[in-house]
Amino acid sequence: MKAYKFYYWDAPFRGNFVELMLADVNAKYTRHDATVIYPGKSLKISSPGMAPPYLYDCETKDYLAQMPAILMYLGKKYDYLPKRSKTLALALKIILDCNDVLCEITRFYGMMMWDKKSWSEFRSSRLARWMQIFEKTGLEQGLEENKGFLLGKTITVADIATTALFGTLVYCFPPLADDLRLHAPHIAQLIQRIEARPRIQSFLMRQREIYGNTYCGGQIEKSLRKMIRTRL
Repeated sequence: MKAYKFYYWDAPFRGNFVELMLADVNAKYTRHDATVIYPGKSLKISSPGMAPPYLYDCETKDYLAQMPAILMYLGKKYDYLPKRSKTLALALKIILDCNDVLCEITRFYGMMMWDKKSWSEFRSSRLARWMQIFEKTGLEQGLEENKGFLLGKTITVADIATTALFGTLVYCFPPLADDLRLHAPHIAQLIQRIEARPRIQSFLMRQREIYGNTYCGGQIEKSLRKMIRTRL
């Protein structure tokens, strides 16, 4: 019997935060298209959420919604949460930062599309500053060149979330890899190490064979790709 059922679209985006975690802990799960629940049945499940991802724990028969909540749930269950209260709060803060970056880079999940001026300003200021925030956080917690993790000597949900955010982003939009190396070189190296973990590496190889460099799909991704191709 599978331990979980995971519901999301045919794209990495927010889903990768959950799936990288499930991969690293070697959890058994089945993947289902989000339309099984969203939107028609989204109010019929326990603890409903506005939109995917959703995770169903087959053992407890509980649904979970909201990516940060799902990560914290799995982090607690598989001992991927820091023990100290301050560091635990920092782990949650990093996950929420990731959520904010997703919101910003998709212009509030497609409420607006990118234009050359707004993308140029975002890439050179907000996105650069986000990368610097992650870099400073890691350095403050002892992250070294090719050594350590974001919050110390042990892998946590913060490393999974950061890899799901920036690893997915630079794979789908390779020119942004230069931005990450410039503004957050230690984070860039950390992501390479996390993506090289055997179970995560195996998952990413399978996923990329299926989806290629798809990021979030739809008009949002088209808008992003147009900006990436545009000489700023």
